[in-house]
Amino acid sequence: MKISRIKGIEIKLHLSTLFIIGLVGFYAAVFYISIVATPSFIELFLVGITSGIIIIVSILLHELAHSLVAQKYGLIVTEIELYIFGGVSKIEKEPETPKSEIIIAAVGPLSSLVIGFVFLLIIFLSPSTLPAIIFVSLFYTGISNISLGLFNLIPAFPIDGGRILRAFLWHRKRDILSATKTASRIGSYFAYGLMAYGFIQIILFGFITGFWLVIIGSYLNRQTKQSYIQVKNEAILSTIYAKKMISVPKIEIPFEMLIDEAVRKYFMVYKKSYFSVIQGNKIVGVIHMNDIKKIPNEQREEYIVGYAMKKASGFPTIDERESGDEVMKKLARVKEKPQLVVVRSNNSDYVLGFIGEDDLVSTIKFCQFNPEKC
Repeated sequence: MKISRIKGIEIKLHLSTLFIIGLVGFYAAVFYISIVATPSFIELFLVGITSGIIIIVSILLHELAHSLVAQKYGLIVTEIELYIFGGVSKIEKEPETPKSEIIIAAVGPLSSLVIGFVFLLIIFLSPSTLPAIIFVSLFYTGISNISLGLFNLIPAFPIDGGRILRAFLWHRKRDILSATKTASRIGSYFAYGLMAYGFIQIILFGFITGFWLVIIGSYLNRQTKQSYIQVKNEAILSTIYAKKMISVPKIEIPFEMLIDEAVRKYFMVYKKSYFSVIQGNKIVGVIHMNDIKKIPNEQREEYIVGYAMKKASGFPTIDERESGDEVMKKLARVKEKPQLVVVRSNNSDYVLGFIGEDDLVSTIKFCQFNPEKC
């Protein structure tokens, strides 16, 4: 759910974020009970909801710190999404230097530490005794922010501390892929350790919090592997020109062909979900199965392909000489099917073809088995 836009960055709130508010609110209420003898339900609700909202805002500020600094280094940040595990800033590509990565990664935990210490400082410098609800909200969220900042400084990729470690290794080895591999291995060890500790808590002590540690460890391990694969794929694709990634053989459907005929002669024969549409000697669009499904069966003998297609101008474009990693980034921006990038001839509007997700996967697999040809 989109809730705002800051500096061109969409702020999204996933439904699972309610779990964070509920969890933080519950433990804040438990802490409140420990210092107030007979709290009312209203007091417990207020301290719980206040603490939960403060934590969500704090996480948003943590991610905004990452994103705004990334923008200063020329990186494109499309959105920030808050969800059950905290938040994530969707930055389209890796930082270009180790120094920029360190600064972008470090500013998040630093912001959490600053927020946490500011809350505690307000309590310490308050000239009079604060109401219990305000005291607990500030104290609990202050400690939580400090804990969040310190946790994120653990050198386990892909959390912030792991990215700082990768930047250090990157600086020493002059190889981001090698640095990512080492940092990812350490991240996996940490994730497995977290899961093991969670299982010990569950089996030996019956602690419910052990389940949460297992879930977090499993999530971190999955993210570690995905982050390494993404960096590895970007490295592979960066050596390939977009022109070489266009599907071969080149099969095109004439603009004037009837929908029914296109289904029989192309979709049923070649078993593809989409085809380029050609008018004269130029590619002008794409016809996808989803476009055809919108047309009733009885009307498919009357409609021509050109009226049902999506125009080439409606897709992101890339020059034939640009690299495959740029294709991957632009393809990630396409939200509706078919997810395609238009490849245009060098310095012209002439369309050479389209690249889809299947073409990316095929290129990566080819390069993995034939590295000497990439």
